[in-house]
Amino acid sequence: MSESPDQPWALVEERLRRVLAGRRPERLGDLDPRVATAVGNLRPAAVALLLERTPGYSVILTKRTQQVEHHKGEISLAGGMRDAVDADLEATALRELHEEIGVLPEAVTVLGRLDEVATVTGFLVTPVVCAVDTGQRLQLHAAEVERVLHVPLAVLRDPTAWFDDFRTWRGETYRLRSCRYGDDVIWGATSRILQHFLAVVPTDML
Repeated sequence: MSESPDQPWALVEERLRRVLAGRRPERLGDLDPRVATAVGNLRPAAVALLLERTPGYSVILTKRTQQVEHHKGEISLAGGMRDAVDADLEATALRELHEEIGVLPEAVTVLGRLDEVATVTGFLVTPVVCAVDTGQRLQLHAAEVERVLHVPLAVLRDPTAWFDDFRTWRGETYRLRSCRYGDDVIWGATSRILQHFLAVVPTDML
């Protein structure tokens, strides 16, 4: 989804909007397809898969602090549980994006949704794909966000960045596909969402 004189951001993002709108929603699991049906009483939540308008686009991720209740120290997409005040899950994603890293909702262009992800921590997460201009002034929520990562889509598209990662949950070992970016590892639900996004987006849009 790189910008060129005959393919500006708006045109590329409209194509992506149509791709996302034309899909039939499904449900994924963050560790394994079994998780999608094994976890009951899921709480609705949303995350923002935020595309930064750099050449080729980047994805803005966060490293969570050790103070948060769930997923301590993990690389994540900004997001959280749906509140009663949220009109929809898009509103949840934009609210959380503002609360966690200070990006104003009016600065963000919402492009659509990906498949829901059922997490082992009991959430049903809707990824909301959106885009924002580069150079946003970020203000991190100190209790939740340790730092921000700007990961180029080219890195996520590079098969050498991905590896088989083995994690144990409740006595059972799962083989995951995780992504290494510098000293950080993107795994779990965030990895599943990013893999799904890359599978959905045609390669000729990159």
